[in-house]
Amino acid sequence: MNFNRIANKVTNTPIMDPYAMLMHYKRAFNLLQLMKANRAKVLILGSKNQFGIDWKGRFEGIDFDTGIVDERVISAAPKYYQLILCMDPVLYCKSLKNISLPVMMCATAREIVQHPELLDVTDYLLPSPSSRHDAAVRHLIAGQILGKDKEE
Repeated sequence: MNFNRIANKVTNTPIMDPYAMLMHYKRAFNLLQLMKANRAKVLILGSKNQFGIDWKGRFEGIDFDTGIVDERVISAAPKYYQLILCMDPVLYCKSLKNISLPVMMCATAREIVQHPELLDVTDYLLPSPSSRHDAAVRHLIAGQILGKDKEE
C-alpha cells in the first residue's frame, strides 16, 4: 500500500458535478449550433480558457471577432453582435454586468468558486476542463451535438 504523509495544511480543490457539467456543455453547444446555423456574429473576449477548441475551424458559419476590446467595443456590442463569448471571465465580468446580449463564459470551477459574481453575469456557462476526464466529456458532447451538421 502507498501511504503519503499530508502536511498540516488542508488543500482545497473545487470540482464541478459531472452531471451539471454535462448539462452546461449540452446547453452551450446547442446554442453555438444555432448560432452557426443562423450565421451569427460572435465577439470573443480574452484568450485565457481556450482549452483546445478550434473556434474558427469547428464553427465555420460563425463570424468570430477577436481584437482589441475596450469598454466602448463592449458597450456597442449589441449593435453588431449576437453573442459574447468570454474566455477570461474574471477580467471582463465588471464590463459585462448589464449588457443586453447573451454572454457565454468559459470558466474553471476554481474561478467560479473564487468569483461567484460570474454567475450573475453569464447566461451560458461553458466549463473549462480541469482534468482529462472533463476534457473527454467535453469532446464527446461537442462531437455529438456539433457532428450532426456533417451527417445532414
